[in-house]
Amino acid sequence: MNQFGKRMGMILGLVLAAVWPLWAGFTAVAQQNSVVATAATTTCTAGMAGIYPCQNVHMLAHLPLSEMGVTTNTVKGNDHWGWTDPESGRDFVIFGLTDGTAFIEITDRQNPVYLGRLPAYVAGQTSVWWDVKVYENYAYITADIPSTNGLQVFDLTQLTTLTATLPVTFTEAVHYNGFASGHNLWINEETGYLYAFRTTGDACNAGVHVINIQNPISPTFTTCFGDPPLSDAECVIYNGPDADYTGHEICFVGSDNNVSIYDVTDKENITQTATLVYPGIQRAHQGSLTADQQYWLLTDTMDEMMNGHNTRTHVLDVSNLDQPQYVDYYEHDNTARDHNLYIVGDWAYETNWKAGLRVLRMGDLANAELHEMAHFDIAPDSDSIAMSGSWSNYPWWGDGVVTVSGTEEGLFILQVDVPTAYLPLIGR
Repeated sequence: MNQFGKRMGMILGLVLAAVWPLWAGFTAVAQQNSVVATAATTTCTAGMAGIYPCQNVHMLAHLPLSEMGVTTNTVKGNDHWGWTDPESGRDFVIFGLTDGTAFIEITDRQNPVYLGRLPAYVAGQTSVWWDVKVYENYAYITADIPSTNGLQVFDLTQLTTLTATLPVTFTEAVHYNGFASGHNLWINEETGYLYAFRTTGDACNAGVHVINIQNPISPTFTTCFGDPPLSDAECVIYNGPDADYTGHEICFVGSDNNVSIYDVTDKENITQTATLVYPGIQRAHQGSLTADQQYWLLTDTMDEMMNGHNTRTHVLDVSNLDQPQYVDYYEHDNTARDHNLYIVGDWAYETNWKAGLRVLRMGDLANAELHEMAHFDIAPDSDSIAMSGSWSNYPWWGDGVVTVSGTEEGLFILQVDVPTAYLPLIGR
């Protein structure tokens, strides 16, 4: 080693000697001031990751409800969403509970930290159904509490500056009381409009309650639309095959009776472009558009129970927004009810209650061709049609990680490990 190398080695050694005690001290304080799950990846081997049936999915961490401050079996988990702080890059989960909302940092994938919770707007009120979505640095939270929960608006940036001993009891930034209860939410981040479904205590009468959130802490009622009972929707700025609607804001809506498409560009003149009824419809619950906006993949959360068949993912051709067509369905190899489905690239991430997370590669959708390439069952006791187990997933963390929320099971941080480079797109 030359003299320069020796000098650099000495300098590096001195720097490490000075910094290491500070870093170790910081780490010790952080650990003491947090609720941390067990840090150990559970690898999917021979179809099992510990007690969980799996394929090409590993468990990085599991945070049970008991580590979110839940002390009674009457409190359950439900939906969740994610937020990444644009300043620091830190990742946070917003997790719905029967009596409020929990906040969990998952920046260290193997060490989720429970930060605290935001209680229901009225203390003691509970609901099985909560929903949360994020716009800019705010979380918007609703619940099917039939009195005054309304819409809670929470400033997420406070999660990055916590100094109090954890866990913290949080307060909302502002409360929107334009409706009493809501079942689901969707936010079009491109336009700054929030869509609340099956609201009560308002003029929308279980239709869609539209709110302008372009000023995030000043939500303003805009209008109502839709024929109830509506379930959920996806609203986007349209850039798909139907040139008549390029640049319009389009909502794809599921209900108990049909699938409908609305042009909501002009909030004072919302128009329905089409409706569609497919064979065996029971409750067209929730769907997601393909990247080219030609197809809408849909979950019907009641057809398995009412019609007695295996889990089905329905495929709709929406290339003509005035005349959408039902293509067919993909049938899974189990009997669980499907629930929430989201598409990222050529992959559909679907949470099917008792059957857990199912990862599907999309092929020739003109023939409803889907291929299950990975799964992780957080409720291994059965694949029944019970409405419990995996409620939802969030697949947008950007590193192959998918989070899954369970009703009794809590939060799972999963690593999907499918060699996508070696799986050609079938039929394209």
